[in-house]
Amino acid sequence: MGKAIAITNQKGGVGKTTTALGLAAGLKAEGKKVLLVDMDAQGNASAAAGLIIENELKTVKDLLAERAAPEQFIVRTEMIDIIPSNNSLKDLERDLIDNDDFEILKNVLKPLRAKYDFILIDCPPSINSFTKNALAAADEVIIPVDVSFFAILGLKQLLEEIEFIKRDLNPRLRLRGVLACKYDRRNNLSEQVLETLKANFPDKFFQTVIRVNIDIVKAQIAQVDIFKYNARSYGAEDYLALTREVING
Repeated sequence: MGKAIAITNQKGGVGKTTTALGLAAGLKAEGKKVLLVDMDAQGNASAAAGLIIENELKTVKDLLAERAAPEQFIVRTEMIDIIPSNNSLKDLERDLIDNDDFEILKNVLKPLRAKYDFILIDCPPSINSFTKNALAAADEVIIPVDVSFFAILGLKQLLEEIEFIKRDLNPRLRLRGVLACKYDRRNNLSEQVLETLKANFPDKFFQTVIRVNIDIVKAQIAQVDIFKYNARSYGAEDYLALTREVING
């Protein structure tokens, strides 16, 4: 039975989608069968995987609306198997809110758990109905944070939401860990914030730290994973270390 992991932070620009892509590529490199579900209407993960979402290509919005067999919504790219997303996902949000419908994703993904070792869910940068659906469907949640002055702001609200989901919808959900991203060892502030994060999450903090690395950005522009772009880069090294932590955790 595959493990579902939601990757979320209500703050944008923290490395959330980059982590979803890097971890997916790392798991694939380690011989795991991986599916990435893009639950962000911005569709950045889908674009990085090389997909330009046209009208004829079905997306996660269609999957949630039709509640159909999920296999027909999977797109197999050179980088990863993905259920893509685009801006049309926003059209579904009002219906989900009005109906308190936060378990659709969990139900539609059930048939895929036996086919994949890991299902990664890239969440939007907000606590909305799509994030709640992702948390209700997940076994674990990873919270990427950028190592900046504002890193801890908003984490309390997100952790409270995780507890609400755990209590009301998904008792098996657990916080796998907080992941420090965009770490710059040359920056004294980065070191201070990193130590503060470790102190606040002593038992739920990944040993792996994702360093600032331009090759990560270049890989996304080239629409290839970091391992294919530059397997010797800091980005590849860090995401492989994270991958092994996730597998062994």
